[in-house]
Amino acid sequence: MRQYARLAVAPLLIAAGAQPACASVPDPALPLLVIPLVMTPLEPEAVPLPDPVRAMIDAAIASGERKDVETVVSLAKATNPQSIAEIDAILAAWQAQHERTPDPDPIRQMLAAAMASRKDGDVEAVGALAKKASPERIADIDALLTDYRAKRAAEKKAAADAARAKLAAAKFWQNWKGEGQIGASHSSGNATSTGISLGLTLNRKGIGWDQRFRAQADYQRTNGSTSMERYLVEYEPQIKVGDRAFAYGLGRWERDRILGFGNRWNASAGLGYKVVVGKAMTLNLKAGPAWRQADYLPGRGRSESELTGLAGLDFGWSLSPTLRLTQVASTIVGEHNMVASSLTALNAKLTGALSARFSYSADIDTRPPPGIETIDTLTRFTLVYGF
Repeated sequence: MRQYARLAVAPLLIAAGAQPACASVPDPALPLLVIPLVMTPLEPEAVPLPDPVRAMIDAAIASGERKDVETVVSLAKATNPQSIAEIDAILAAWQAQHERTPDPDPIRQMLAAAMASRKDGDVEAVGALAKKASPERIADIDALLTDYRAKRAAEKKAAADAARAKLAAAKFWQNWKGEGQIGASHSSGNATSTGISLGLTLNRKGIGWDQRFRAQADYQRTNGSTSMERYLVEYEPQIKVGDRAFAYGLGRWERDRILGFGNRWNASAGLGYKVVVGKAMTLNLKAGPAWRQADYLPGRGRSESELTGLAGLDFGWSLSPTLRLTQVASTIVGEHNMVASSLTALNAKLTGALSARFSYSADIDTRPPPGIETIDTLTRFTLVYGF
């Protein structure tokens, strides 16, 4: 129907009294000398646009259809050449109003910028301030926040599902993360010397269980002779049995000539609980029965094996975005003695994956071999690379 309406515009314009542009074509029967004079373009005198034509242009503009406006304006110009300037003025006014950019909404702009950052805390803070500053728009702001929360929840769920699927499909040797460290060390107690310290820590998070592997080597020489050979290898899997509860297994091998043993094995299994779970602070506690086998060096005692109990903690605290404090400690209580170990470390991020670490470890044996002190300490300064 709209096409027929457009086709009918020309007859209506002609009926309104407008002379078509083709009416000025000269009669071919005129003499050839007259034709150039008749064909010479004359500047048409501007005349007001007929009311019916203006009404049809206004109707096309009111329809909001650009094609209708362009069609009617084109025909109006063709049938009313004396009113082209007025038609162009009407068209220019419509275009200016039709294409005008709406005034910016500062509240929506602030919320949009916060939402683009994907920082939920910032979005909520901006939303609260916006509602306080413009209480008359609380409903509108709440609608925007509700829509954002729904989208973010869907995004987080999709990301969690994707991560879970990736973990489920991963092989045993995949998805390990960790850090390696190297540096100088200084010891006190049974020995005072300097040396080299190497360490490796690996962690792997799975759907139902996590794994942790740690290896440490400290070697020192004093006055041309070996004064320290301390090695440790530890593996600990944790199986999730609840939101915070877990069951653990622990296997540890140690060698420390300063403490007088060539090999010391520890195996433990028990339950643990995540007391504090947060971005800035974590605290895990665990306890269970343990078995210990110690092979002492000649002259330092005989080998012994006993059933013991183990209690341990794992603490982490992010003091700032670049500074983190950690504490790992365990105590093994047996029939004859108690052995406790503690490692306190302060990590300072330098750049990218590189950090500097200051650590202090202490080992306590309430009944050490003859000639060995009860407390042995080690201070390390190392560079750490995370991967």
